[in-house]
Amino acid sequence: MTVIVTFLQRFAQPWPMFLAEDPALRLLQCGMLLVGVIVIFLVFFTTRDILLRTHSFWYMFFSIIIVAALPVVGFFLYLLIRPSRTNKDREMEELLTEILVEVRQTKRRQPGDKKGGVLKKSKKNNGPKENLSL
Repeated sequence: MTVIVTFLQRFAQPWPMFLAEDPALRLLQCGMLLVGVIVIFLVFFTTRDILLRTHSFWYMFFSIIIVAALPVVGFFLYLLIRPSRTNKDREMEELLTEILVEVRQTKRRQPGDKKGGVLKKSKKNNGPKENLSL
C-alpha cells in the first residue's frame, strides 16, 4: 500500500509547478481549465451531432466554427439552427412512407365495404352466446 502512495506522490509532484502559489491565481487557473474543457466538449458534441444530422459540408463547417468561436452562445445558436431530425430518422420515415403507399395501393375495396372502409355489422345473433364465467 505504501508503495502505491509513494508512486502517486512522485507522479503528482511535478504537476502543481504549473499552478501559481497565490490561491486566487490558482483558482483562476482552475476556472480557466474548466472553461477550456467545457469548450472542447461543446465542439466535440457539436461535431458528432451535426455529422449525424446532415450531409452538407458547409453546414457542418459553419456549425463547428460558430461553436468554437463563440463557445456558449454559439452552442445555443447551433441548437436553434440544427436540423430537427437525424439522417437515420429521415431515411426511416421515407421507408415507412414507401411501405404505406405500397400497402394502400395493394388494398382493394370489396363491394360491401363502406366509403371509410368500415363494414356494417349485422344485428342478427347467429349463434349461442358463450358463457365466460368460471
